Amino acid sequence: MSTLRAARTLAMAGPLVWWDAGRTVAVVAVVEIGLRTVKLHALARLLGVRLRLDPQSSPRPLSGPVEFSPRERQRLQVARKVLRHRPFNGTCLRRSLVAGWILRKRDHGVRIGVRKAGDTMAAHSWLEVDGISLEPDAEAFYSSLAPIEDLS
Repeated sequence: MSTLRAARTLAMAGPLVWWDAGRTVAVVAVVEIGLRTVKLHALARLLGVRLRLDPQSSPRPLSGPVEFSPRERQRLQVARKVLRHRPFNGTCLRRSLVAGWILRKRDHGVRIGVRKAGDTMAAHSWLEVDGISLEPDAEAFYSSLAPIEDLS
């Protein structure tokens, strides 16, 4: 979807969607700048997002989809659309932080995992809501990071 087409779609949407898009653009800008200037835990604290850096506690098995309210669903869809366009970078960490900000009033956590694939290291982040991983396969492929003080 081109930026012009996205602008047309937004123009046809109602004021609530405009409000969500404006707030999301501001938060995505904070995430972009924050990832380049401050430590991740400080950025997460600023956003009200919980980082889950506790490999011992795994989320409970996915027993069904996480139930989102219509308002949460709408805000998550707007965020996904905003992150798809330039100048933003919609990597998994950025998506997880923005979704965590949207769902900050719920029991949530952004989990970051790593894995070694041959000679390279790969990293991935995903969101857990109400103790359920939104990417259940991620736990099988990535080992959750531990807090820095636990790594010594």
